[in-house]
Amino acid sequence: MSDDTTRIIVLGGGFAGAYCVRRLERRLASVNHQITLINERNNFVFTPMLLEAATSALEPRHVVIPLRGFLRQAELVMAHVDSVDLRNRTVTAATEFGEKKEFAYDHLVLALGSETRMPDVPGLKEFAFGVKTLGDAATLRDRAIGMLEMANLHSSHKDRLSWLTFAIVGAGYTGVEAAGEFNAFLREATRPYRHIEESDVRVMLIQRSGRILDALDETTSQKASAVLERNGVEIRLNESISRINQSSFELESGETVRSHTVIWSAGVAPPPLLGQLDLPVNHHGYLECDPDLRVQGHENIWGIGDCASNPDPQNNPYPPTAQHALQEGRKAAENIAAVISGRPTEPLRYRSKGTMAALGGRQAIANILGMHLTGILAWFLWRSVYLGIMPGIGRKLRVATDWTIDLFFSRDYSQLNHSTADRNRDGDSN
Repeated sequence: MSDDTTRIIVLGGGFAGAYCVRRLERRLASVNHQITLINERNNFVFTPMLLEAATSALEPRHVVIPLRGFLRQAELVMAHVDSVDLRNRTVTAATEFGEKKEFAYDHLVLALGSETRMPDVPGLKEFAFGVKTLGDAATLRDRAIGMLEMANLHSSHKDRLSWLTFAIVGAGYTGVEAAGEFNAFLREATRPYRHIEESDVRVMLIQRSGRILDALDETTSQKASAVLERNGVEIRLNESISRINQSSFELESGETVRSHTVIWSAGVAPPPLLGQLDLPVNHHGYLECDPDLRVQGHENIWGIGDCASNPDPQNNPYPPTAQHALQEGRKAAENIAAVISGRPTEPLRYRSKGTMAALGGRQAIANILGMHLTGILAWFLWRSVYLGIMPGIGRKLRVATDWTIDLFFSRDYSQLNHSTADRNRDGDSN
Protein backbone atom coordinates (compact mmCIF):
# COMPACT_ATOMS: atom_id res chain seq x y z
CA MET A 1 0.00 0.00 0.00
CA SER A 2 1.44 3.38 -1.01
CA ASP A 3 1.67 6.28 1.43
CA ASP A 4 -1.03 8.23 -0.40
CA THR A 5 -3.64 5.48 0.00
CA THR A 6 -6.76 6.70 1.81
CA ARG A 7 -7.87 4.09 4.31
CA ILE A 8 -11.55 4.01 5.22
CA ILE A 9 -12.93 1.69 7.88
CA VAL A 10 -16.65 1.12 8.29
CA LEU A 11 -17.80 -0.51 11.53
CA GLY A 12 -21.11 -2.31 11.13
CA GLY A 13 -22.63 -4.03 8.09
CA GLY A 14 -26.32 -3.25 8.42
CA PHE A 15 -28.26 -1.03 6.02
CA ALA A 16 -26.23 2.09 6.83
CA GLY A 17 -22.78 0.50 6.76
CA ALA A 18 -23.35 -1.81 3.78
CA TYR A 19 -24.82 0.91 1.56
CA CYS A 20 -22.11 3.34 2.63
CA VAL A 21 -19.43 0.92 1.44
CA ARG A 22 -21.32 0.20 -1.75
CA ARG A 23 -21.49 3.92 -2.60
CA LEU A 24 -17.86 4.49 -1.59
CA GLU A 25 -16.77 1.82 -4.06
CA ARG A 26 -18.40 3.84 -6.84
CA ARG A 27 -17.38 7.33 -5.71
CA LEU A 28 -13.72 6.47 -5.09
CA ALA A 29 -13.08 4.51 -8.27
CA SER A 30 -10.46 7.03 -9.42
CA VAL A 31 -8.84 7.50 -6.00
CA ASN A 32 -6.10 5.38 -4.43
CA HIS A 33 -8.04 3.93 -1.50
CA GLN A 34 -8.71 0.93 0.70
CA ILE A 35 -12.15 0.27 2.19
CA THR A 36 -12.54 -2.20 5.05
CA LEU A 37 -15.91 -3.25 6.45
CA ILE A 38 -15.77 -4.88 9.89
CA ASN A 39 -18.89 -6.78 10.91
CA GLU A 40 -19.60 -9.67 13.27
CA ARG A 41 -21.39 -11.62 10.51
CA ASN A 42 -20.72 -11.98 6.80
CA ASN A 43 -24.27 -10.91 6.00
CA PHE A 44 -26.92 -8.42 6.93
CA VAL A 45 -30.61 -9.05 7.53
CA PHE A 46 -33.20 -7.32 5.40
CA THR A 47 -35.07 -6.29 8.55
CA PRO A 48 -38.32 -5.02 6.93
CA MET A 49 -39.08 -8.64 5.95
CA LEU A 50 -37.81 -10.29 9.14
CA LEU A 51 -41.26 -10.90 10.62
CA GLU A 52 -42.50 -12.51 7.42
CA ALA A 53 -39.61 -14.94 7.77
CA ALA A 54 -40.71 -15.58 11.35
CA THR A 55 -44.25 -16.44 10.24
CA SER A 56 -43.45 -18.66 7.23
CA ALA A 57 -44.42 -16.17 4.51
CA LEU A 58 -40.76 -16.13 3.45
CA GLU A 59 -37.94 -18.65 3.54
CA PRO A 60 -35.64 -17.27 6.31
CA ARG A 61 -32.44 -17.40 4.24
CA HIS A 62 -34.10 -15.25 1.56
CA VAL A 63 -34.06 -12.23 3.91
CA VAL A 64 -30.30 -12.52 4.49
CA ILE A 65 -27.97 -10.58 2.18
CA PRO A 66 -24.43 -12.03 1.83
CA LEU A 67 -22.02 -9.12 2.23
CA ARG A 68 -19.34 -10.68 0.04
CA GLY A 69 -21.78 -10.79 -2.84
CA PHE A 70 -23.16 -7.32 -2.05
CA LEU A 71 -19.75 -5.63 -2.04
CA ARG A 72 -17.49 -5.36 -5.07
CA GLN A 73 -13.96 -4.40 -4.02
CA ALA A 74 -14.03 -3.62 -0.30
CA GLU A 75 -12.38 -5.95 2.16
CA LEU A 76 -14.78 -7.67 4.57
CA VAL A 77 -13.49 -8.65 8.01
CA MET A 78 -15.82 -10.86 10.03
CA ALA A 79 -14.88 -9.90 13.56
CA HIS A 80 -16.04 -8.11 16.70
CA VAL A 81 -14.76 -4.58 17.27
CA ASP A 82 -12.69 -4.82 20.43
CA SER A 83 -11.48 -1.21 20.72
CA VAL A 84 -10.94 2.03 18.82
CA ASP A 85 -7.91 4.26 19.40
CA LEU A 86 -9.02 7.69 18.23
CA ARG A 87 -5.66 9.27 18.92
CA ASN A 88 -3.63 6.84 16.81
CA ARG A 89 -6.47 6.21 14.36
CA THR A 90 -6.60 2.45 14.73
CA VAL A 91 -9.30 -0.16 15.25
CA THR A 92 -8.67 -3.49 16.96
CA ALA A 93 -11.01 -6.33 16.02
CA ALA A 94 -11.24 -9.87 17.40
CA THR A 95 -12.47 -12.94 15.53
CA GLU A 96 -14.75 -15.54 17.12
CA PHE A 97 -11.63 -17.65 17.70
CA GLY A 98 -9.93 -14.91 19.72
CA GLU A 99 -7.43 -13.74 17.11
CA LYS A 100 -6.98 -9.95 17.15
CA LYS A 101 -5.91 -7.67 14.35
CA GLU A 102 -5.28 -3.93 14.19
CA PHE A 103 -6.42 -1.71 11.31
CA ALA A 104 -5.33 1.87 10.63
CA TYR A 105 -7.73 4.42 9.19
CA ASP A 106 -7.91 7.92 7.74
CA HIS A 107 -11.70 8.00 7.88
CA LEU A 108 -13.81 6.01 10.34
CA VAL A 109 -17.52 5.37 9.81
CA LEU A 110 -19.50 4.23 12.85
CA ALA A 111 -22.57 2.28 11.72
CA LEU A 112 -22.90 0.01 14.73
CA GLY A 113 -26.68 -0.10 14.89
CA SER A 114 -28.50 -0.43 18.20
CA GLU A 115 -29.55 -3.02 20.73
CA THR A 116 -32.92 -3.82 22.28
CA ARG A 117 -33.35 -1.80 25.45
CA MET A 118 -33.61 -4.14 28.44
CA PRO A 119 -34.95 -2.31 31.48
CA ASP A 120 -34.81 -3.73 34.98
CA VAL A 121 -37.99 -5.80 34.72
CA PRO A 122 -37.86 -9.01 36.79
CA GLY A 123 -37.79 -12.04 34.49
CA LEU A 124 -37.24 -10.04 31.30
CA LYS A 125 -33.82 -11.43 30.44
CA GLU A 126 -34.75 -14.97 31.47
CA PHE A 127 -38.15 -15.38 29.84
CA ALA A 128 -38.81 -12.74 27.15
CA PHE A 129 -38.02 -13.11 23.45
CA GLY A 130 -36.40 -10.54 21.20
CA VAL A 131 -37.25 -9.86 17.57
CA LYS A 132 -34.17 -8.26 16.06
CA THR A 133 -32.08 -10.96 14.36
CA LEU A 134 -32.69 -13.88 12.02
CA GLY A 135 -32.03 -16.18 14.97
CA ASP A 136 -34.77 -14.39 16.90
CA ALA A 137 -37.17 -14.86 13.99
CA ALA A 138 -36.45 -18.58 13.69
CA THR A 139 -36.74 -19.04 17.45
CA LEU A 140 -40.09 -17.25 17.56
CA ARG A 141 -41.38 -19.34 14.67
CA ASP A 142 -40.48 -22.53 16.53
CA ARG A 143 -41.97 -21.10 19.72
CA ALA A 144 -45.29 -20.27 18.08
CA ILE A 145 -45.61 -23.76 16.61
CA GLY A 146 -44.59 -25.30 19.94
CA MET A 147 -47.35 -23.33 21.67
CA LEU A 148 -49.89 -24.63 19.16
CA GLU A 149 -48.81 -28.18 19.87
CA MET A 150 -49.08 -27.65 23.62
CA ALA A 151 -52.50 -26.02 23.32
CA ASN A 152 -53.75 -28.92 21.23
CA LEU A 153 -53.15 -31.26 24.19
CA HIS A 154 -55.60 -29.43 26.47
CA SER A 155 -59.38 -29.75 26.53
CA SER A 156 -60.30 -26.51 28.32
CA HIS A 157 -60.42 -23.14 26.58
CA LYS A 158 -58.73 -21.52 29.61
CA ASP A 159 -55.69 -23.78 29.35
CA ARG A 160 -55.43 -23.47 25.57
CA LEU A 161 -55.67 -19.69 25.90
CA SER A 162 -52.69 -19.63 28.28
CA TRP A 163 -50.51 -21.39 25.70
CA LEU A 164 -51.73 -19.22 22.83
CA THR A 165 -51.55 -15.83 24.55
CA PHE A 166 -48.75 -13.84 22.96
CA ALA A 167 -47.84 -10.47 24.48
CA ILE A 168 -45.86 -7.95 22.44
CA VAL A 169 -44.45 -5.10 24.52
CA GLY A 170 -43.77 -1.91 22.59
CA ALA A 171 -45.88 -0.63 19.72
CA GLY A 172 -43.36 0.95 17.40
CA TYR A 173 -42.87 -0.45 13.90
CA THR A 174 -41.45 -3.76 15.13
CA GLY A 175 -44.04 -4.33 17.82
CA VAL A 176 -47.01 -3.45 15.61
CA GLU A 177 -45.80 -5.66 12.77
CA ALA A 178 -45.04 -8.51 15.19
CA ALA A 179 -48.54 -8.29 16.67
CA GLY A 180 -50.19 -8.25 13.25
CA GLU A 181 -48.10 -11.01 11.70
CA PHE A 182 -48.25 -13.42 14.65
CA ASN A 183 -51.97 -12.81 15.11
CA ALA A 184 -52.62 -13.76 11.47
CA PHE A 185 -50.14 -16.66 11.60
CA LEU A 186 -51.59 -18.23 14.76
CA ARG A 187 -55.21 -17.87 13.66
CA GLU A 188 -54.53 -19.47 10.30
CA ALA A 189 -52.40 -22.16 11.94
CA THR A 190 -55.28 -23.35 14.14
CA ARG A 191 -56.98 -25.05 11.15
CA PRO A 192 -54.96 -28.28 11.11
CA TYR A 193 -55.21 -28.63 14.92
CA ARG A 194 -58.26 -30.70 15.82
CA HIS A 195 -58.63 -29.42 19.39
CA ILE A 196 -57.89 -25.71 18.89
CA GLU A 197 -60.39 -22.98 18.01
CA GLU A 198 -59.47 -19.60 16.58
CA SER A 199 -60.94 -18.05 19.75
CA ASP A 200 -58.12 -19.72 21.71
CA VAL A 201 -55.65 -17.25 20.19
CA ARG A 202 -54.99 -14.05 22.12
CA VAL A 203 -52.44 -11.52 20.89
CA MET A 204 -51.87 -8.51 23.14
CA LEU A 205 -50.05 -5.37 22.03
CA ILE A 206 -48.92 -3.41 25.09
CA GLN A 207 -47.85 0.21 24.73
CA ARG A 208 -46.71 2.60 27.45
CA SER A 209 -47.90 5.72 25.62
CA GLY A 210 -51.42 6.70 24.61
CA ARG A 211 -51.32 5.35 21.05
CA ILE A 212 -49.46 2.87 18.89
CA LEU A 213 -46.93 4.00 16.27
CA ASP A 214 -46.63 7.26 18.22
CA ALA A 215 -43.71 8.41 16.07
CA LEU A 216 -46.17 8.75 13.15
CA ASP A 217 -49.10 11.09 12.69
CA GLU A 218 -52.25 10.45 14.70
CA THR A 219 -54.37 9.52 11.68
CA THR A 220 -51.98 6.74 10.65
CA SER A 221 -51.85 5.51 14.24
CA GLN A 222 -55.63 5.38 14.56
CA LYS A 223 -56.09 3.57 11.27
CA ALA A 224 -53.48 0.99 12.24
CA SER A 225 -55.23 0.46 15.59
CA ALA A 226 -58.57 -0.03 13.87
CA VAL A 227 -57.16 -2.67 11.49
CA LEU A 228 -55.40 -4.59 14.29
CA GLU A 229 -58.43 -4.57 16.57
CA ARG A 230 -60.72 -5.65 13.75
CA ASN A 231 -58.41 -8.62 13.17
CA GLY A 232 -58.54 -9.59 16.83
CA VAL A 233 -55.44 -7.96 18.36
CA GLU A 234 -56.02 -6.67 21.89
CA ILE A 235 -54.35 -3.26 22.33
CA ARG A 236 -53.46 -2.07 25.83
CA LEU A 237 -52.42 1.60 25.96
CA ASN A 238 -50.78 3.48 28.85
CA GLU A 239 -49.67 0.11 30.15
CA SER A 240 -46.55 -2.03 30.45
CA ILE A 241 -45.29 -5.23 32.06
CA SER A 242 -43.81 -5.17 35.57
CA ARG A 243 -42.80 -8.84 35.92
CA ILE A 244 -42.42 -11.90 33.68
CA ASN A 245 -42.57 -15.50 34.89
CA GLN A 246 -42.40 -18.86 33.11
CA SER A 247 -46.14 -19.11 32.60
CA SER A 248 -47.51 -15.62 33.29
CA PHE A 249 -46.73 -11.93 33.38
CA GLU A 250 -47.91 -9.04 35.50
CA LEU A 251 -49.06 -5.69 34.14
CA GLU A 252 -48.20 -2.43 35.89
CA SER A 253 -51.92 -2.00 36.53
CA GLY A 254 -51.79 -5.13 38.71
CA GLU A 255 -53.45 -7.65 36.38
CA THR A 256 -51.84 -11.08 36.01
CA VAL A 257 -52.10 -12.74 32.59
CA ARG A 258 -51.39 -16.42 31.98
CA SER A 259 -49.00 -16.61 29.05
CA HIS A 260 -45.85 -18.47 28.03
CA THR A 261 -44.64 -16.03 25.36
CA VAL A 262 -43.67 -12.38 25.84
CA ILE A 263 -41.98 -10.60 22.91
CA TRP A 264 -40.05 -7.51 23.97
CA SER A 265 -39.66 -4.68 21.45
CA ALA A 266 -39.98 -1.69 23.77
CA GLY A 267 -37.24 0.66 22.69
CA VAL A 268 -33.61 0.46 21.67
CA ALA A 269 -30.29 1.27 23.30
CA PRO A 270 -26.93 2.39 21.85
CA PRO A 271 -24.21 -0.23 21.29
CA PRO A 272 -21.87 -0.61 24.30
CA LEU A 273 -18.79 0.37 22.26
CA LEU A 274 -19.96 3.99 22.11
CA GLY A 275 -19.65 4.23 25.87
CA GLN A 276 -15.95 3.38 25.58
CA LEU A 277 -15.13 6.14 23.08
CA ASP A 278 -14.41 9.75 23.88
CA LEU A 279 -16.99 11.00 21.40
CA PRO A 280 -19.95 13.36 21.93
CA VAL A 281 -23.22 11.57 22.65
CA ASN A 282 -26.69 12.82 23.52
CA HIS A 283 -28.52 12.09 26.77
CA HIS A 284 -29.65 8.71 25.36
CA GLY A 285 -26.06 7.71 24.50
CA TYR A 286 -26.21 8.09 20.70
CA LEU A 287 -23.54 9.88 18.66
CA GLU A 288 -24.13 13.60 18.19
CA CYS A 289 -23.58 14.38 14.52
CA ASP A 290 -23.52 17.45 12.31
CA PRO A 291 -25.90 17.76 9.34
CA ASP A 292 -23.22 16.35 7.00
CA LEU A 293 -23.11 13.19 9.23
CA ARG A 294 -19.71 13.87 10.77
CA VAL A 295 -19.48 13.28 14.50
CA GLN A 296 -19.42 16.70 16.16
CA GLY A 297 -15.89 18.03 16.60
CA HIS A 298 -14.26 15.40 14.37
CA GLU A 299 -13.27 15.90 10.75
CA ASN A 300 -12.72 12.24 9.89
CA ILE A 301 -15.27 10.33 12.01
CA TRP A 302 -18.79 9.77 10.72
CA GLY A 303 -21.89 8.46 12.45
CA ILE A 304 -24.78 6.86 10.56
CA GLY A 305 -27.69 4.53 11.19
CA ASP A 306 -29.27 3.65 14.51
CA CYS A 307 -26.17 4.44 16.60
CA ALA A 308 -26.16 8.10 15.56
CA SER A 309 -28.37 11.12 16.13
CA ASN A 310 -28.42 12.82 12.73
CA PRO A 311 -30.30 16.15 12.62
CA ASP A 312 -32.89 17.09 10.01
CA PRO A 313 -33.28 20.74 8.79
CA GLN A 314 -35.36 21.49 11.93
CA ASN A 315 -32.57 20.01 14.10
CA ASN A 316 -34.69 17.02 15.09
CA PRO A 317 -33.06 13.58 14.83
CA TYR A 318 -34.06 11.40 11.91
CA PRO A 319 -35.91 8.26 13.08
CA PRO A 320 -34.02 4.93 13.14
CA THR A 321 -35.61 3.20 10.14
CA ALA A 322 -34.19 1.22 7.22
CA GLN A 323 -35.10 4.01 4.79
CA HIS A 324 -33.14 6.58 6.79
CA ALA A 325 -30.16 4.28 7.36
CA LEU A 326 -29.89 3.56 3.65
CA GLN A 327 -29.88 7.24 2.68
CA GLU A 328 -27.51 8.15 5.52
CA GLY A 329 -25.04 5.52 4.33
CA ARG A 330 -25.08 6.82 0.78
CA LYS A 331 -24.75 10.48 1.85
CA ALA A 332 -21.85 9.70 4.21
CA ALA A 333 -20.04 8.00 1.32
CA GLU A 334 -20.58 11.01 -0.94
CA ASN A 335 -19.31 13.39 1.75
CA ILE A 336 -16.23 11.26 2.44
CA ALA A 337 -15.47 11.28 -1.28
CA ALA A 338 -15.96 15.06 -1.29
CA VAL A 339 -13.49 15.54 1.59
CA ILE A 340 -10.90 13.33 -0.11
CA SER A 341 -11.16 15.33 -3.33
CA GLY A 342 -11.14 18.70 -1.56
CA ARG A 343 -14.80 19.56 -2.12
CA PRO A 344 -17.24 20.80 0.53
CA THR A 345 -19.62 18.37 2.19
CA GLU A 346 -23.40 18.63 2.01
CA PRO A 347 -26.04 18.03 4.67
CA LEU A 348 -28.34 15.05 4.40
CA ARG A 349 -31.70 15.98 2.89
CA TYR A 350 -33.84 12.94 3.50
CA ARG A 351 -36.40 12.10 0.82
CA SER A 352 -39.15 10.00 2.34
CA LYS A 353 -40.86 7.27 0.33
CA GLY A 354 -43.67 7.43 2.86
CA THR A 355 -44.40 5.47 6.00
CA MET A 356 -45.67 1.90 5.91
CA ALA A 357 -46.25 -0.97 8.29
CA ALA A 358 -47.47 -4.49 7.63
CA LEU A 359 -50.35 -5.49 9.92
CA GLY A 360 -50.67 -9.20 9.10
CA GLY A 361 -53.31 -11.05 7.12
CA ARG A 362 -52.55 -9.16 3.90
CA GLN A 363 -53.29 -5.89 5.66
CA ALA A 364 -51.04 -2.86 6.01
CA ILE A 365 -51.07 0.86 6.71
CA ALA A 366 -49.36 3.38 4.43
CA ASN A 367 -49.00 7.15 4.28
CA ILE A 368 -47.80 8.01 0.79
CA LEU A 369 -47.75 11.61 -0.50
CA GLY A 370 -50.21 12.58 2.22
CA MET A 371 -52.65 9.79 1.34
CA HIS A 372 -53.57 7.39 4.14
CA LEU A 373 -54.09 3.89 2.77
CA THR A 374 -55.15 0.75 4.60
CA GLY A 375 -56.01 -2.82 3.70
CA ILE A 376 -54.85 -4.92 0.80
CA LEU A 377 -53.85 -1.92 -1.36
CA ALA A 378 -51.47 -0.69 1.34
CA TRP A 379 -50.20 -4.25 1.81
CA PHE A 380 -49.46 -4.58 -1.93
CA LEU A 381 -47.71 -1.20 -1.87
CA TRP A 382 -45.64 -2.25 1.16
CA ARG A 383 -44.47 -5.38 -0.59
CA SER A 384 -43.77 -3.54 -3.86
CA VAL A 385 -41.61 -0.88 -2.20
CA TYR A 386 -39.50 -3.32 -0.20
CA LEU A 387 -39.16 -5.76 -3.06
CA GLY A 388 -37.76 -2.86 -5.08
CA ILE A 389 -35.21 -2.09 -2.34
CA MET A 390 -34.15 -5.73 -1.95
CA PRO A 391 -30.67 -6.01 -3.53
CA GLY A 392 -30.00 -8.47 -6.33
CA ILE A 393 -32.29 -9.79 -9.04
CA GLY A 394 -31.86 -13.37 -7.83
CA ARG A 395 -32.98 -12.49 -4.30
CA LYS A 396 -35.90 -10.43 -5.60
CA LEU A 397 -37.06 -13.47 -7.58
CA ARG A 398 -36.71 -15.75 -4.56
CA VAL A 399 -38.78 -13.40 -2.41
CA ALA A 400 -41.39 -12.90 -5.15
CA THR A 401 -41.65 -16.67 -5.57
CA ASP A 402 -42.14 -17.16 -1.81
CA TRP A 403 -44.88 -14.53 -1.80
CA THR A 404 -46.61 -16.10 -4.81
CA ILE A 405 -46.62 -19.53 -3.17
CA ASP A 406 -48.00 -17.94 0.00
CA LEU A 407 -50.97 -16.58 -1.96
CA PHE A 408 -52.11 -20.00 -3.15
CA PHE A 409 -50.95 -22.50 -0.52
CA SER A 410 -51.11 -22.73 3.27
CA ARG A 411 -47.99 -21.97 5.23
CA ASP A 412 -45.61 -24.54 6.65
CA TYR A 413 -46.20 -25.16 10.37
CA SER A 414 -43.29 -27.51 11.05
CA GLN A 415 -40.58 -26.40 13.44
CA LEU A 416 -37.10 -25.57 12.18
CA ASN A 417 -35.53 -26.71 15.45
CA HIS A 418 -33.34 -23.65 15.02
CA SER A 419 -31.75 -23.83 18.45
CA THR A 420 -32.44 -24.55 22.06
CA ALA A 421 -33.39 -20.89 22.48
CA ASP A 422 -36.88 -22.02 23.43
CA ARG A 423 -34.98 -23.22 26.50
CA ASN A 424 -37.71 -25.76 27.29
CA ARG A 425 -38.89 -23.11 29.75
CA ASP A 426 -42.26 -24.69 30.25
CA GLY A 427 -41.38 -28.33 29.81
CA ASP A 428 -42.43 -28.28 26.16
CA SER A 429 -40.16 -30.26 23.86
CA ASN A 430 -38.95 -29.01 20.50
